[in-house]
Amino acid sequence: MDVIFETTHNQVVNISSVIWLNVLDIEPRKMNTNLRNFALIFFLAVLVLLLSHIPYFRNTRRYVNSEIKQHRYDFDFTKIQNKNSIPYLHQKETNPVAETIVKGKGNYILEHPNGLKQNVISWSQYDQDLYIDMLLNKKQKGFFIEIGGYDGETYSNSLFLEKVRDWNGLLVEASPFMYELMLKKDRNCYMVNACISNSVSTMTIVLAGSLSSANATLTEKHRKRIERDNIKNAKHKHWAHTSKQVEVNCYQFNQLMRIIGRNEIDYFSLDVEGAEMHILNSIEWESINIDIFTIETDQFRDQILSFMKGKGYKWMKRLQGDDVFQKIKKFM
Repeated sequence: MDVIFETTHNQVVNISSVIWLNVLDIEPRKMNTNLRNFALIFFLAVLVLLLSHIPYFRNTRRYVNSEIKQHRYDFDFTKIQNKNSIPYLHQKETNPVAETIVKGKGNYILEHPNGLKQNVISWSQYDQDLYIDMLLNKKQKGFFIEIGGYDGETYSNSLFLEKVRDWNGLLVEASPFMYELMLKKDRNCYMVNACISNSVSTMTIVLAGSLSSANATLTEKHRKRIERDNIKNAKHKHWAHTSKQVEVNCYQFNQLMRIIGRNEIDYFSLDVEGAEMHILNSIEWESINIDIFTIETDQFRDQILSFMKGKGYKWMKRLQGDDVFQKIKKFM
């Protein structure tokens, strides 16, 4: 019995050893397989999670890019309406014109911070700003349009009203080079580099400092004046690009008014070197109310006088090359 027991015990021990060794040999392989399976499942789960969030990241990036662009222009497209506003296109996706409008911060980096004249604050060439101020009884917080904004300071008809009377407004300048100088002045109004037209989407501008004009309306008389003044002003920075021609985008006037939320204008300054009638014909008069105009009438004066009378305006005064018109109350 003892021998049998011993033999049986040894067999059992040997069998157990073999089984244990087999377990030690098999288990690591199973563990490696399980780890690989777990890693694969984890990777697939993470991949599915990332794919499901791609639309979110795209929307977030679009929003961030939109915010960056908006800050670049410093122009809040959703908060510029006021009591005079009419329905306007504030969605930049449907109204790309809005992206071209810049709102200044009002730091007024001016070459002549106290005006161009002695003993009086005025930037206008022929005291247009002071005359308008008198007509409107020194009105505070009015609204202006100045088409032919030039560099935003030199001979500006609106700067006095903005800086002294706390007005807001829109400067429109066709020359991209003058517009660049205007932006550096950092006024507290809206600014846009554009032409005004209801009939064309772009216009060719002949550059000539303060005499820059649309090629389509450039008369032979004005062309000779450019040649004459260019000799005198050749070294001035404003005349650096004289005789060059540039294509400029055109916008409808009432479209710009809808964007900035205005249909009431206290003062409209129009000085575009011969294209005045083109601008006047671009206004949708029945949907906007304009109180006072100063219009350069060196060219086509009789035509402009007749047109303004037909629109219900009274001729007020001649200021050198400009005529002043005020709307008759019954037409307001």
